[in-house]
Amino acid sequence: MDKLVSFDIWDTIIKRKCHPEEVKLKTSRYIWLKYNNILKDEYKDIYKLLKKRNKIEETIGKENEKLGNDFEYKISDVFKKLCDEVFKEKVDISEELVEKEIEEEKEVTYLNNDIKPIFEKYKNNSKFCISDFYMGEKELKDILENLKVYSDIKKIYSSADYLLNKKSGKLYELVEKEHNITPDKHIHIGDNLYSDIEVANRLGIETIKIEKNDNFGFECERKRKFNFDIESMKINAKTYDEELYNIGIALSPILYFFVYEIIEYAILNKINKVYYFTREGETFIKIHELIKKNSPFEVEIPECEILEVSRMATFAASLKEISVPELLRLWSQYRGQSMKALFKTLNINIKEYKNIIEKHEIEIDEWIDNPWFDIRVQELFHDKEFSEKINKELANKKTEILEYMNKMNIKNDDKPLFVVDIGWRGTIQDNLCYIFDKKKIDGYYYNLFEFYNIQPENSLKHSFILNDKVKREDVARLLTLLEMFFNPNSGSVVGYKDGKAIRKAKTDEVEIVEKYTLHIQKGMFKGAEKINEYMKIHPYEASEFKEYVSNILTNLRKEPPKPIVECYYNLIHNDTFGTGGYVSKKMELSFIDKMDLFKCRRLLLKEEWKEAFFVHNNLHVLKWILNFKATLRKIFRR
Repeated sequence: MDKLVSFDIWDTIIKRKCHPEEVKLKTSRYIWLKYNNILKDEYKDIYKLLKKRNKIEETIGKENEKLGNDFEYKISDVFKKLCDEVFKEKVDISEELVEKEIEEEKEVTYLNNDIKPIFEKYKNNSKFCISDFYMGEKELKDILENLKVYSDIKKIYSSADYLLNKKSGKLYELVEKEHNITPDKHIHIGDNLYSDIEVANRLGIETIKIEKNDNFGFECERKRKFNFDIESMKINAKTYDEELYNIGIALSPILYFFVYEIIEYAILNKINKVYYFTREGETFIKIHELIKKNSPFEVEIPECEILEVSRMATFAASLKEISVPELLRLWSQYRGQSMKALFKTLNINIKEYKNIIEKHEIEIDEWIDNPWFDIRVQELFHDKEFSEKINKELANKKTEILEYMNKMNIKNDDKPLFVVDIGWRGTIQDNLCYIFDKKKIDGYYYNLFEFYNIQPENSLKHSFILNDKVKREDVARLLTLLEMFFNPNSGSVVGYKDGKAIRKAKTDEVEIVEKYTLHIQKGMFKGAEKINEYMKIHPYEASEFKEYVSNILTNLRKEPPKPIVECYYNLIHNDTFGTGGYVSKKMELSFIDKMDLFKCRRLLLKEEWKEAFFVHNNLHVLKWILNFKATLRKIFRR
């Protein structure tokens, strides 16, 4: 008679791409994401949920031992008990969790190639599976069938079904008794040295050892180790463009994890759609679409769409009237302004108002400090001809933006709106809150600084970067650079006409994007794909990457790569809103200038990103002198 051949399942027939506990952690994250609103506060943490589950497994296993069984448990029993303990109300989603964990196992399992020759060798023998696992035959069969390896297997004997296991030898004995064979007629194949080999040999069963080469580590703790291996995505850079591409790969986490956190927040708060503001949002949304197409999450990803807005396109429409109190929202940021700059900010042609303005003894190019105190400005705003004319234009701008928003299915109702932008104070969101005063508007930003204005009651804002030191020392110095990293070449929105957004792009600005930014973004997107593949298998909470991203920004500020510095000093910054024009970062010091250390120091004091200034101008001597002086001050406490 041919011998009965039995196989272990895990790490024998099939393997995982991750540690087994990470599959369980994904189930914990599923609970956290989908049922966060009914979780007890102490379990709103994926690691605490996993630890609670493991504790329940231990408790049920011990209870079964006391009843004369082995230390075993069924996954459905564990999930029922887990529901009882972690939810604020009586909810039983145990069947749903079993199905979800089966799905998760299917995602991370693959056929072990080492088993194929053994299957071939024993192709004419009766084959069975014997597994110490918390899922029963039904669930294990589903997982094996997914990999098309079940057809030759007649039955699965799982410890979960019988509450007996291989470790005690009782599960082997049950199989042999059921098939009326003796141990010498039984061959078992497995990877575990004790339960698959030593115990089986002691019972007289012939064994075949499968080598286990995987060495996945796992810590059930927040901020556990991770390895995206994005460095492997870099190419052997031979051109300037390729250098920028490699820098983009290195910087990809600062883009990916911002959007990852946005999606996580949207899921937790039951947000159905995320609106990304132009322009940086046109880059952010590409990561959202990547994640949605190849999701690392266990639940449905919210929809996303671009909302074409800008400070200029929304500010005028948000004003109730032309008046000092209304314009203080602007002047709190720009404490001085000319009438020409004001009209550019409002996107209104000043030519039709020139005579009225000059009638009040104001030149349109005249720079006015603290205009709200200027009697001429106050009299101008009270001029009936001026106010009626400009207020009509403001009303038209509101009508135009409402027409555009209506086509985007956004109305002034009580349906909440979730928006995303790069930052830095959420001015566009403020404007929208005044336009849509009945709507609660929730905004997520890469970084937020202190607000200049009192926040509208219907506004809520969140910042991705939370560390105050990173905000103050790193992000504040890298503002224009970060905007460059995420900018497309599509131009800014300046207004609306017939329900469509009107865009304007400055040629110099577009050229900079095409020369530098697009190469960096190409690398960012490639790196993001690599990270996303990792995240599909290894579950984390978004907050675990805050420090990692902050460190990238800190290192970028302190030790900027030469190509990035060149990008920075070629930037053309759109500052039409507020100042009425564009600002160029271009600066080249002559050899004589570089030798004048006093002049260099004066320029350095004006420069936000001082480390870039040193690199750009090769001022290593000045840097050494200043560092030496700083050291002396510390020593002598001056």
